[in-house]
Amino acid sequence: MNKENRSTSQMTRQSFLKATALLPLAALHPGQADAAPQQDATGDQRTQPKLIQAGNAHFRFDLTAGHGLKTGLVHAPSSLELAEGEYSYSFGTPLFAEASSHRTGDVTTVDLVGNTGTGIEIHQKFRIPDNKPWIEEEVIVGNRSPHPLALSGARCGFVLPLKVGANSVESGLKDFKFTAVPYRREPAGNRTQYADYTLFQVLTQARRSNLRARIPVSQSGNIVTARVSGSGIVETLYPQYASEGWVLTDGRRGFLLTKYCQEGMEWALLDSVPMSEERVGLRWGGCGIFQGDPENGAGLAPQSSHRFGVSRITAFEGGIEEGYYAFRAEMESRGHGCPQGFNPPVHWNELYDNKLWWLPGGGSAEPEKRKQFYTLDSMKEEAAKARDIGCEALYLDPGWDTRMASKIWDEPRLGRLKDFTAMLRRDYGLGLSLHAPLSGWCDPSTYSREMDRMNPDGSRVELSLCGASRQYVDESLARFLALARDGAIFFMFDGTAWAGECWDPHHGHPVPSRREDHVAATNRLACLVHSQYPEVLIEMHDQILGGTYFRYVPTYYGHGKCQLDGAANPTHGFDTVWAFELMWDPMTDLVGGHSIALYYYNLAYSLPLYIHIDLRKDNAQCLMFWWNASTCRHLGIGGTHTDPAVRKSQKEAMAAYRRLAPVFKSGTFYGLGETVHVHVHPSKSEAVINCFNLENKPASKRVEFAPSRYGLDVAKEFKVVGATANRHGESYLLEVDVPAYGHSLIELR
Repeated sequence: MNKENRSTSQMTRQSFLKATALLPLAALHPGQADAAPQQDATGDQRTQPKLIQAGNAHFRFDLTAGHGLKTGLVHAPSSLELAEGEYSYSFGTPLFAEASSHRTGDVTTVDLVGNTGTGIEIHQKFRIPDNKPWIEEEVIVGNRSPHPLALSGARCGFVLPLKVGANSVESGLKDFKFTAVPYRREPAGNRTQYADYTLFQVLTQARRSNLRARIPVSQSGNIVTARVSGSGIVETLYPQYASEGWVLTDGRRGFLLTKYCQEGMEWALLDSVPMSEERVGLRWGGCGIFQGDPENGAGLAPQSSHRFGVSRITAFEGGIEEGYYAFRAEMESRGHGCPQGFNPPVHWNELYDNKLWWLPGGGSAEPEKRKQFYTLDSMKEEAAKARDIGCEALYLDPGWDTRMASKIWDEPRLGRLKDFTAMLRRDYGLGLSLHAPLSGWCDPSTYSREMDRMNPDGSRVELSLCGASRQYVDESLARFLALARDGAIFFMFDGTAWAGECWDPHHGHPVPSRREDHVAATNRLACLVHSQYPEVLIEMHDQILGGTYFRYVPTYYGHGKCQLDGAANPTHGFDTVWAFELMWDPMTDLVGGHSIALYYYNLAYSLPLYIHIDLRKDNAQCLMFWWNASTCRHLGIGGTHTDPAVRKSQKEAMAAYRRLAPVFKSGTFYGLGETVHVHVHPSKSEAVINCFNLENKPASKRVEFAPSRYGLDVAKEFKVVGATANRHGESYLLEVDVPAYGHSLIELR
């Protein structure tokens, strides 16, 4: 484990603004094209190279397009080389017949169009804004041949040639750490697992990761090998380093590499290309196929093309935290942040106290067991618990519908849904939230057998629903709309796991259906619900792996605005992301290290997480409660602790949480290390600091709090509650004692 020196990780206001691209930056170079072409040795006019130069305050960028593409990219303030020489194309070197640059406003755009001579056409576009700290790249690959093309190993990107020794690299980047974003700590990771790599590792070693489980992939999948670790988690080695983003930093300065696309699942890729006996090229940016994704780009029909997502390199000052903030700012600028005034209801989950779920040998899906243990009276008992501890909605986990995940309210057992929601509001002051799994986890008997997946020979995969079928989506939508009409205010999209290919030509999907078709249908279902009930909240599990510790689909994928066919106005996709199944033993997950993933997620995303936790596992310090309240903007709780003293502490914690709700639900999150979380109020000059102790002995923490670093009014005098405070200039030095396996709350107002 490469721990950072936390004394140097505290950001300055200036470094944060630069990290999040809020400082105005003057243009260093306007885009310009050198119009004097040079003929090649053959005098072929088509291959005359063309030099184009552009830049801004952060980057100097030049390229020469002809037979292939030569690039030079330098970080202007430090003169660090980031790319030099031949741009890499795995599918053949293109001959660029077109190369031009133009300016629109304060952005220089470079356009290149080339052809490999084997039927592959490539269109590359670079955008260099004058006043932003980044450069963007977009690639379109086309098939101009009369036959299909398989591009399963397709990869292109910038190359930085480096001299590599037995265990070292000669480079200005040799001391930089390469860190995955947002999953530096993977949800299945432990206290020692960090997705931090040296440049030497990236160039010479496969990446070991537990982030995604092995799933069925096309024959183009490029998994090297996999093994089961001692914890039972599948560890997989990947030849490419794939992540939603990468932070490269030496602690003083850095670069953020990202890939963004809503039309196909893509990741920012780092890999290497051999150049000579001693030299290896670091390849980054561009585009590439990772484990068969994006599927639309892995195989091209004749006369078709695929537009890959946008790659961006962003310069920032600082270390890993500042790099994560830069990622968060980028995602927020793309519409993937916390909505203004976000105020989801705190849930009480009846599952933890409901005997139905905990029956020996299971049986929670059996109708007779549901009649016995999941009754109207038992739900009223749970509603009373929810009201008494201060929750705002009753969340019903498996058991409320006619069959497992039928999404049909069991009226004979629970009464009319309209009456039930009215009773909750009238008698308990609660809304109604529902567990509503999709095709990957349900009793398929409540759906027509025409919705089952089809084998290549035309036979059905018995009782295995096709989540991408038009018939399934239409029927599920009708059931969701009926529930929302009668008062449900939240749906959990559990059961999102992909079951495999479907060959039914009447389902309205490509034949066979692919991962992408399943994900797109799942995302579309959320948009369809929101088109008629925009205020209903929808949580989305991973659209490939469902409710697991793993993450396959890019976190943002399917979130944000969506335009449905025939609709006059856009609607929006899901509202929250599932917090990686950290619900069953949340205290062990926290102390053991899994839940540290939630800290890094919040550094990288303000897109809200949703969780519910078992209060029976908490302690009198409410450590588990406060950790999840601090890292999950939509909180659910449940379970009655056996110790009255703990129950009292939990009720007091809930009262404090409700009083400070805007800070936790829609405020801005900052990290001063994994166990010190800062939350800034969304509209007032106030903040809260959560201090945690994950060890078995008491600890004292010293926290330097400079209001200006967090956008707070430095002219005001802050009252500090919960810590000893001494003011030194504009900063406050806070000292607080934190009990063993405990939590301390500091308020600044």
